[in-house]
Amino acid sequence: MYRTTLLLIAATTSMLLAAQPINADHINLREPLSSTQLAERPDRPDDATRDQRSGGAVLWSEDFESGFNGWTVMTASGPVEWELTTTGNTGGFTPGPLQSTTGFPGGQWIVADSDLNGVPNVLENTTITSPPITGLDTVPYMLLRFEQSFRQLNNDETIVEVSGDGGLSWTAYPVNTEVAGNQSTPGAPLSETIELDISPALNGGSADIRIRFQWLSVQGYAYSWQIDDIALVAALENDLRLESVSHAQWDIGQGNFAELPYSVYPTNEVRELSFQGSVSNIGSTTQTNVRLVVDVDGPSTNNVTLTSTAITLLPGQTENLTITGYTIPAVNGDYDLTYTVLQDEPESSPADNVREGHFEVSMNTFARDLGALEGDMDNAGAEYQLGNWFHVVDWQNTLHAVDVALSERSDPGAIIVAVVYDEDLNYIIESEEHVVQANELNDLGEGHFITLPLIDPVELEQDHDYFVAVHHYGGTADTWTGVSGLSQPQTSLFWDANDNTWYYVTVTPMVRMNLDPTVGQPELPAFGDRTIVASPTIFDQNTLVSFELERPADLAWTLTDLSGRTVQHGSLGRRAAGPQQFRVNGNGLAEGQYLLRLVSDGELRTVRLVKAG
Repeated sequence: MYRTTLLLIAATTSMLLAAQPINADHINLREPLSSTQLAERPDRPDDATRDQRSGGAVLWSEDFESGFNGWTVMTASGPVEWELTTTGNTGGFTPGPLQSTTGFPGGQWIVADSDLNGVPNVLENTTITSPPITGLDTVPYMLLRFEQSFRQLNNDETIVEVSGDGGLSWTAYPVNTEVAGNQSTPGAPLSETIELDISPALNGGSADIRIRFQWLSVQGYAYSWQIDDIALVAALENDLRLESVSHAQWDIGQGNFAELPYSVYPTNEVRELSFQGSVSNIGSTTQTNVRLVVDVDGPSTNNVTLTSTAITLLPGQTENLTITGYTIPAVNGDYDLTYTVLQDEPESSPADNVREGHFEVSMNTFARDLGALEGDMDNAGAEYQLGNWFHVVDWQNTLHAVDVALSERSDPGAIIVAVVYDEDLNYIIESEEHVVQANELNDLGEGHFITLPLIDPVELEQDHDYFVAVHHYGGTADTWTGVSGLSQPQTSLFWDANDNTWYYVTVTPMVRMNLDPTVGQPELPAFGDRTIVASPTIFDQNTLVSFELERPADLAWTLTDLSGRTVQHGSLGRRAAGPQQFRVNGNGLAEGQYLLRLVSDGELRTVRLVKAG
């Protein structure tokens, strides 16, 4: 399910899931043309031409059943290059052979297979370009359609480029940007069909069209991208597409994080939302009275239908439609959202005019993740912190704990701590150390959270930002923090102890604020009144650790040096109430001081030891 040799953030050129320095001026130059960049469209072709090229007609296609057919491969860097295949991925960590219309079994398709051919930390950059596609200069509006299967590792880029002038200039269309780390396209290895409106690249029609697919992996040794059944299709007459939706709008220029699209709002943190839908006219005619409609299905009678201001959309044009003025009611429960784009003309393809959304209102939980584990992050055994920004709008909130979800790749016995920072990333407070237990971990799709009570509650100030994170000290007992959903740049951060630098990541860590005042109040302590004793405290070969339990409990221990590095750890399993003992082996330990931490159901006791020569 996961690649076990994954090297995560160890340098700025090898960053997990789009990690970037948080103050970097990050500009993506590989974006499709915006609506303001579209050239003027010529008049529609005459009726005779239109009859021959009706909407939805396939104008050109390639299924690779006869080989490359003039497609050319160029590899600028790395051992991975596009190749023909009849078997698909063979490296063992991919979804399997692409099940396209003409492909597996018995057919051919193309693949960039990093899982088989890649080398860790070696840049991969390979392209495959079509031969000239001619005879379509009278068709100003068309779609590029292809079938694919892709698996993401950590910010691998899959880019489609189109040229309408024989390769002199190119328009880039990044695809698969929504696929999270260690995840595949929906249904893989069943093919997913992608349709791109390439009309802007044709500038009213082209006599020489070129198509290029680029695989780019900065880290190397990733997974793969498989492609088959490529076609150019005449645009339908009336065809709108709802590209993306959100219930809140945030950008880096806003100054705080109030407008992030949180997934769970505490009851006293409800706020006004700004619904938005990005709408494209991928058809061949102008669409009028285009509007976004949002149906909010809340708990009890908290239902409402909202409609945006209407606009007119030209062919090839994309615009954002916004609805403001809706404030979430302070009623706990689920709020299901249905976004629909409508127009006056009869829609030719309504399936892509509707999208779903969701958020919750909860008494004490403040969250940005989607609640179910989609992937995970670690730092190749090195120390790290990972978390999210939150903005508080109310004046009477108290933060009592931080909730964290870990994946099943985490090691029982690993130690984690929650940390809270102010809006300038200054340290405020942390939790006690928590020893990870096997029953606290998550497989894909699960959402079990560990609650880490803070040493002291934090009174949150109104209209302030706070950053909450999970902290893992590194060592042989590893911690993989769960991620779920995408995150806007600069809003979820990763601190790498290797270079003492904060980076941002574009997936959402499963790290939440917990405002519940009852957390951190255990019913009965596991440890008795007697302290932990090591005999001898200064030892050479081994020392006997003795303590007493007030009640049955699960026990785990770690031995760290003075730098905080874990040098030994173990689990004692579940012990009955009463006196207890276990030995710490000194063989292989360097001379010096150590701290032994013994944890029972979240309660911590420590004793200092000295390894003698």
